[in-house]
Amino acid sequence: MRSSRPWDREKSFDRESSGEERAPRGRQPNSDEQALTLRDSGRTFAAVASSLGLKRSSDARAAFLRALARRPENERARLSKRELERLDQLEARIRDRDRDAPEKMQRRLGALAIMRDTFPRT
Repeated sequence: MRSSRPWDREKSFDRESSGEERAPRGRQPNSDEQALTLRDSGRTFAAVASSLGLKRSSDARAAFLRALARRPENERARLSKRELERLDQLEARIRDRDRDAPEKMQRRLGALAIMRDTFPRT
């Protein structure tokens, strides 16, 4: 069963056709912690995914959120604040870069809104 909360996917498992459970795709030992460290250093989720050998940036984001959820409350609050600031900066870049392409801007802002809406609140 898949969790609807991306930060809680460490508890989810995919079922292979044989019915056996296996760890979620792209999951490697310490990859969650590495994802958090890389993201906190300012790397994009695409760059984090590439560094960790993950297929999608959404896999890197899920790893980041799992590691974030395991942090003590005060550290989680600090990291969350930084991440929300990054999302604000990303919105400003999108609005500036795509101002002449309104459809592209709306698509990107929609994806950004989903990232904000699914970000865990401390």
